[in-house]
Amino acid sequence: MSQAKLRRKKRSRYEIIHDVLDQCQTGSKKTWVMYRANLSYDLTTNYLNELEKLGLVENKEGLYYISEKGKQLLELLKAWRQKKAELDDITKKIKEILPEEGRRERKAKQAS
Repeated sequence: MSQAKLRRKKRSRYEIIHDVLDQCQTGSKKTWVMYRANLSYDLTTNYLNELEKLGLVENKEGLYYISEKGKQLLELLKAWRQKKAELDDITKKIKEILPEEGRRERKAKQAS
């Protein structure tokens, strides 16, 4: 298996916030958010604190719930994620036709 296949794709901040807000729709303990959003405890705490300060989630009796403002953002992030997936598909098709290696080789020759 090639190195490219072994590398994990890093999620963007938007993708992580989407996952956290999505988990908080029905009320969620911090550990549930952590597991389902696939974050460390420290990152989960940081994101939940930030989202709470922004008024996107509310902590009620140890459960985190998405606010109305959070629901609006979640809908926007869902649309963004779908558009991003569409663009990723188009980019993949472009790269099949125009491989990156050819571009790298041309750049290397130009630099010489």
